[in-house]
Amino acid sequence: MTNPSMKKAAIILSFSIVTAVFSGQAWAEQGTSTSTPANVTSSDRSNPYEVAGINDPAEFTTYFAKLQKAVKGNNPAEVADLISYPLNLNKDNKKYVFYNKNEFIKKYDRIFTSRVRENLLAQKADKVFVNYQGIMVGDGDLWIGKQNNKLGVIAVNIINNPYEVAGINDPIVFEHNFSLLQKNVKEGKKSEVANLMVYPLKVNHNGKTMQIKTKKDFIAKYDKIITAKVKKALLAQKADKVFVNWKGVMIGKGELWIGQFGEQVGVFVINQ
Repeated sequence: MTNPSMKKAAIILSFSIVTAVFSGQAWAEQGTSTSTPANVTSSDRSNPYEVAGINDPAEFTTYFAKLQKAVKGNNPAEVADLISYPLNLNKDNKKYVFYNKNEFIKKYDRIFTSRVRENLLAQKADKVFVNYQGIMVGDGDLWIGKQNNKLGVIAVNIINNPYEVAGINDPIVFEHNFSLLQKNVKEGKKSEVANLMVYPLKVNHNGKTMQIKTKKDFIAKYDKIITAKVKKALLAQKADKVFVNWKGVMIGKGELWIGQFGEQVGVFVINQ
């Protein structure tokens, strides 16, 4: 993993999540005085969606259920009926506008990406962020509001994922875990570092492989695993300057490899 050919082949990736702004509707900043955490029950007379221009909370919850059903059923035509045109798509720091159903259906998979669909289906209608600009779904992947007196999706924001080829679904999770790994290694917090490993962990040294099967085993052998060389490479690595391929995300010159296994993003190989 550390040979010169790999170094030559390394692709330096730069990752930044851009807060997109679109005409008439902005990607809202949470925590402003105009925000309202929605929490609707059948007996709740308040309307947490009112600030977004929705007078009847049942109108939104009914609409949202239809949208999730159409997306889950992979029915682009039904989803297209639930868009409020023109639809703004923010991607790669550029804005694209779709004016009708036909345009939307042709580009459906590029607009409703796997991440957008996943975050939409995971969203609870009573746990959305609301402000005067609309109703935010997920991490801002979708915005729902009224346009031309029609309730629908008014904007889609696609967050680029430079770690996708490594099988990592969410770049935010990777960067969060990587930051924690650096912090905990720097502070010598063995138990916290152990939580960021994927077991069984492979540790390669002088052509031999040792398997660390449990967190307890890792902590007991911590100083033999996280050597000075490994620690130095990890702490010197910038998250936006990593090499990525189908095997995972390489740290340093291959001292550590990070990947996703199930829902866990963590270190699965250490090369000393």
